[in-house]
Amino acid sequence: MSWKYALLFVTCLFYFTCGSAAEEETTDEPTNGITIHLKRQPKTSFEQHINNARKLSQYGLHFDWVYKKHHHANRTNDSVILYRYFDNEFYGTIVVGHPGQTLNVAFATDWTYSWVLSSRCNRFDLAHVGCWFHKTYNHDKSSEYKPDGKSVVLPEGKYNLTGFFSFDNVSIAHSKINNFSFVEMTQVPYTMLFNKIDGVFGLGLKNENYEPFFYALMRQGKIKENIFCVYLNRDTQSNHGGNIILGFIEKRHIHSTKDSNNKTVYDPIKYMPIKPGYLWQFDLDLIYVNQQTDTPINFCNGASCTAVTDTSSNNIIGPNEAVDKIHDVIKATPFFLNRYRVDCENINKLPEIGFTIGGQNFTLKGRDYTAKMSYASITLCLSTFVPHNYTNFWVLGGSFLSEYYTIYNIKDKTIGIVKAA
Repeated sequence: MSWKYALLFVTCLFYFTCGSAAEEETTDEPTNGITIHLKRQPKTSFEQHINNARKLSQYGLHFDWVYKKHHHANRTNDSVILYRYFDNEFYGTIVVGHPGQTLNVAFATDWTYSWVLSSRCNRFDLAHVGCWFHKTYNHDKSSEYKPDGKSVVLPEGKYNLTGFFSFDNVSIAHSKINNFSFVEMTQVPYTMLFNKIDGVFGLGLKNENYEPFFYALMRQGKIKENIFCVYLNRDTQSNHGGNIILGFIEKRHIHSTKDSNNKTVYDPIKYMPIKPGYLWQFDLDLIYVNQQTDTPINFCNGASCTAVTDTSSNNIIGPNEAVDKIHDVIKATPFFLNRYRVDCENINKLPEIGFTIGGQNFTLKGRDYTAKMSYASITLCLSTFVPHNYTNFWVLGGSFLSEYYTIYNIKDKTIGIVKAA
């Protein structure tokens, strides 16, 4: 590794810990849903372990809100802004307790539990390095806090996250969840030091032991439709990373064309049933590299592959052998910590990589599955494909989700995928 790339990498690590959050944007949302606006934050590979036959109304598509006045006190949907920190990780803000304590959290479809860093973790010793320089939640300062007493250990790869359950009121965008159960983490891996986030709010499915925050919003009447959507902004120059939309489908984020009568025609949504369990997992038919050769390169062909979406990371994670073959084709070379570098000048020449889901192809161009990082006159381009010791399992992060708007229907247990606008 040359000195200039080493300098860029060190600079990136500095920004991982010291980057500042952007200003929150305001938008007009309908009165029966919530949008969480996302910030984008970079995640390095060593942080990964933290890590249309029916009526449209059944999928949350309603238009009556356009003609009504917006009364936030009576709203039954919402929208939360996501921000980006560099071009790799997404997060939004929440306010916990009274007086409010503001924290940055990832809204993650590959998590069920919600957790924040506890003030009991913010100690300057080597056992608590992961909590250094983070905002933490101090329940002693909240008049709305209620103790639970149950301890929890969440295994994440070779590390464990350790903490205990608590109750407090949590505000997300315009909505407030009363007496919400979440985990105060007292011990996290040292790699959290390089994260912008102070916790994770899980968008996974309810299990017999825990009610995720979206379910709590529905139970308390804050959300009318049992549906949420994820929009990630493709514009990497903007600090607006996207939105988590709770309770409705925001059609302006869906790709459309004009017909002969100049009417807007939206692309059809591909709905897939999810597999049993607590995450948004679905069948993946095929992954192929559309290179100009007689020898096709594809994966999952004839095999039973499963995919899950990850709204907190920009990476696409797959089995070691498959990702290594992809990197061979795009001529990516090892960089650092399981990340691979590509020639920035050749990004527009890279082959399309496609994902066949439910018989429909969803393709990514070279610019979609690479991330460009710049500092002064130094520019570095990395592949967003990350190898892991998976077997027939893929994690589709922001590189995929920035191109495709996704819709999560809790009642029907389906996930919808459509080209993003």
